[in-house]
Amino acid sequence: IPIEYYSMVYDAIESVESRMQEVLSPTPEGEYVGSAIVKEVFNIGGTGNIAGSKCRDGIIKKGSNVRVMRGDKILVETKVRTLRNFKAEVDTINSGDECGIGLVDYEDFEVGDVIESYVVKK
Repeated sequence: IPIEYYSMVYDAIESVESRMQEVLSPTPEGEYVGSAIVKEVFNIGGTGNIAGSKCRDGIIKKGSNVRVMRGDKILVETKVRTLRNFKAEVDTINSGDECGIGLVDYEDFEVGDVIESYVVKK
């Protein structure tokens, strides 16, 4: 068991939270990058359903691996197909930004779903 020393309490709390995130991640083969929570679902004509979301932490990138979670269940693991900030197509969404997320082969979003981005460890 590693022993660590911290001069500030909030540094210790931050360290524990990050380690808990690693341990509690439902699929340990992926390294957590960021997440977004679905605030609203939009049905776009030929495109299908888009998740109107807000990035909670980290980043979400176009083409990145994601898993859609409802509660503690993983519904699907797929990739980001489209990523928009307002009407503009973007490559990256940062923490705190709102966006529209379209996924490859998945459209069954519900308000409150979490879209979690991860990098596959090799």
